[in-house]
Amino acid sequence: MRLPPFIPALALTLVISWGSLYYAFALLARPMQAELQASSQALMGAYSLGLLVWGLATGAVGALLPRIGGRVLMTAGSLLAGLMFLGLSRVDSVAGCCAVWCGLGIAMAMTLYEPAFAIVVQACPADRRRHITVLALAGGFASSVFWPLTAGLVDAFGWRGAATALALLQLLVCAPLHAWLLPGRAAARAVDDASPPSAGAAAPAPRRVLVLLALAFSVNGFVTAALAMHVIPLLESRGAAPATAVLLAACIGPMQVAGRALEFLSGGALTARRLGLLALGLIPLALGALWLAAWQPLLCGLFIAAYGAGLGLMTIVRATTPLALFGPERYAALSGALGTPALLARAAGPLGAAWLLAQMPEPGNVLLLLAAAGALATAAFMQAWTSGTRTA
Repeated sequence: MRLPPFIPALALTLVISWGSLYYAFALLARPMQAELQASSQALMGAYSLGLLVWGLATGAVGALLPRIGGRVLMTAGSLLAGLMFLGLSRVDSVAGCCAVWCGLGIAMAMTLYEPAFAIVVQACPADRRRHITVLALAGGFASSVFWPLTAGLVDAFGWRGAATALALLQLLVCAPLHAWLLPGRAAARAVDDASPPSAGAAAPAPRRVLVLLALAFSVNGFVTAALAMHVIPLLESRGAAPATAVLLAACIGPMQVAGRALEFLSGGALTARRLGLLALGLIPLALGALWLAAWQPLLCGLFIAAYGAGLGLMTIVRATTPLALFGPERYAALSGALGTPALLARAAGPLGAAWLLAQMPEPGNVLLLLAAAGALATAAFMQAWTSGTRTA
């Protein structure tokens, strides 16, 4: 498969943007807390505020992208991210952190998967799904690259120096690549004009289908975000030793990449509907295995494999389902509209799970409740396809 020149550029900028905007905070938080004399809850609140702003801004960014083009939008997002990281390197209070993370939340909406996938849909009428999978594969390596990179920067230059380095990556690498290599609005329009119109393109997206998809993606986002923050104590509650729990949790990332790699190597053998049912169905399966692991600890391994693969495939599912159901014409706006509730649910997941664990001291009950929620998401996704007007 021959890739358009902008796909490798987008792949690199996604690794940098996911790594700096989403993952680096885990390594910056502790030294920031010590120097600013802030509580961990206060700093986590600032970060959570950024995730909330990301979710709120996603819909507006999706509506704006077709008007100004991906080149302008993502270049502006990288410039904003760079300026915000420079601001982070100079903050001296939690209030300053909150203000910076609000700006970084907007930058997330402008530089991460949602706009990148919309550019692919707009500019690459052929082989869109394969290109989306390539970008998802690249993004899957962000934590593996940026956790050790950020740790090294903090050790060498302190957290303020690390924030400055992250700013330079955005300003000197991401922004120029976006400005020079991404297709502009005119180029994307020319591709659209040369493409045959999609069947049913003039028909509005059925409200029922959008609501069901939003429900499926939001519930899934809540469940997976809850697990992301609590997976190690949940593994320990099933009998895993602390060191084993950490080792198992570390395997989730490689399993995400493995799931996306298998989808890429399959050449899109599964339709978007079947891929979505597989990805969503793996989550309650994984949670059921973790619940049973209280009696058979080896099932912790099945949990990691199923959960990691489902998590990795969901990135592709969220990107390709609106395209398959509604066509490319309104893809950016519809994917942005669907992304907003899912991202807000993801931001609420860690706090929601903490509340559930406080209300139900037996972790097994929480696992069963999350498994039921995962099954609900799968059912809503299936019903959305049944109600849809297009097939994939």
